[in-house]
Amino acid sequence: MRLLGQHPSDLDPARPWVELGQETLSETRLFKHLLLHRRSPHGPREHGFTRLSCPEWVNVIAFRALDLGGELLAVEQFRHGTDRASLEIVGGVCDPGEAPEASARRELREETGHGAAQWISLGSCAPNPAVQDNRCHFFLALDCVPEGPLDLDPSEEIRVWGVPWPEWKARMADGRVDHALVLAAFTRLFLWEGWPGFSRRLGD
Repeated sequence: MRLLGQHPSDLDPARPWVELGQETLSETRLFKHLLLHRRSPHGPREHGFTRLSCPEWVNVIAFRALDLGGELLAVEQFRHGTDRASLEIVGGVCDPGEAPEASARRELREETGHGAAQWISLGSCAPNPAVQDNRCHFFLALDCVPEGPLDLDPSEEIRVWGVPWPEWKARMADGRVDHALVLAAFTRLFLWEGWPGFSRRLGD
């Protein structure tokens, strides 16, 4: 990389701001809303910053059978943030003390009624480092087969789809699939070292 500019002149982004205190503004099942009071390590400036302290998340790219045109398992549900239906991959929150892969297996089973014979970690990302402190972990689940009925939370209403790979790619390209973390999951898939061979199996 080539540095093109910075402010202040002695900036070192890796130096943490000095903690002056924090307060909890609200708390829900999904996050704790914190106000952090901090001072810059590069001078006397003091500011308040919002942090959403969240549990770890998972997303699962799940394929039923590659010899069926790479049929991908997708879930569709009404999302209250955007007030509309959203077509997504399996995802959810890690329970306290639950490892990400265990969460991924549980979410796949609960949301689609499927289990998978093979699991591959695709890494993780920081969903929004500006305000959130958690990570989202991505997994590829292969050879998925039905294992039983859906097992949903009381507030969940889900439609499960089998989507051929060419159709799913088209939906991502034209914006019909627009959940940022879903798109991040597929970025991780495309960067996976096994992607070239896997994409040939999908018929790309």
